[in-house]
Amino acid sequence: MPLIQTTAMMLLLGALGATAVHAEAPAGPMSWTTLGTAGGPVIRTDRSQPANLLTFDKSLWLVDCGDGCLERLSGAGAQPARVSAVFISHLHMDHIGGLQGLIGVRWMQNAPGVLTIYGPPGIEQVVAGIIQSLEPSTRIGFGGGGALPKDTVKVVVLKGGSDLIVDGTRIRTVQNAHFDTDAGQPADNGTQSLSYRFDRDGQGIGYTGDTGPSAAVTNLFRGSDLIVSEVIDLPGVVARIEGANSTTPPQFRAGLIAHLKTQHVTPEEAGQMAAEAGAKTLVLTHLSIIGKADDLAPKLISEAHNTFAGTVIVAHDLDVFPAAK
Repeated sequence: MPLIQTTAMMLLLGALGATAVHAEAPAGPMSWTTLGTAGGPVIRTDRSQPANLLTFDKSLWLVDCGDGCLERLSGAGAQPARVSAVFISHLHMDHIGGLQGLIGVRWMQNAPGVLTIYGPPGIEQVVAGIIQSLEPSTRIGFGGGGALPKDTVKVVVLKGGSDLIVDGTRIRTVQNAHFDTDAGQPADNGTQSLSYRFDRDGQGIGYTGDTGPSAAVTNLFRGSDLIVSEVIDLPGVVARIEGANSTTPPQFRAGLIAHLKTQHVTPEEAGQMAAEAGAKTLVLTHLSIIGKADDLAPKLISEAHNTFAGTVIVAHDLDVFPAAK
């Protein structure tokens, strides 16, 4: 690897208003790897923060990039220099905590090409802040060698209703319910929470990020065989919040519980979405649970089957899911 000379980084900003297999992510047809499956911001020893790898042909895309993403990417047999695009669902820290490492390591490795980061309004500020945070490292330098190309990182701002083609893959978004107010309206907070659909060669994958029940998300996913959805074990999480050993201050408990009830999905709600969308396989990730996922998995699967007759899988980090035609 060439050593990188001290230099200033520049950011190019753009705006555009089923069986799990624990293995290396394959090339060829579109495939989805759950890199991080923990429901953030809880830190676990066995599960990384929310992140996913979408592969096709020789392309590698990240879909969300939580803390620990790079270690899991290596576990999937890939390196940051090979990642050409990142799609961010929303700007909560558990979904973006690995972005600085991704950008910085690609810089240190003198990675070829441009990394394009797609995300909701505000993602341009996040990436600009990361670039600025790396400036001391550029002043320190790494000895002699080639300078960093100017256009290392590009940002594309997406909103609900975006519809674009990237490398022959169609990407569509909707604004979901994760930031809705108590009245069920999108919050006026300067950004959005997005759900994505990826279509290529007759394959379709739907990804919720975080959301409450949403007709817009269900409609977006219609006809996609594989749906990857966050999930919450609401009774268990609420019991922990209200319990004697709760670390949540009493004055915050009611608001937190209301958020969890309306802005996340239970197994039954995820199953209902998959059933109405006509999916074949539902993958549950971003596991907001108390205890070990493998112990709770039969319960989550059973509850999802109350509303969905297809295959339900509780994902592990580094599980691979082919997108069937």
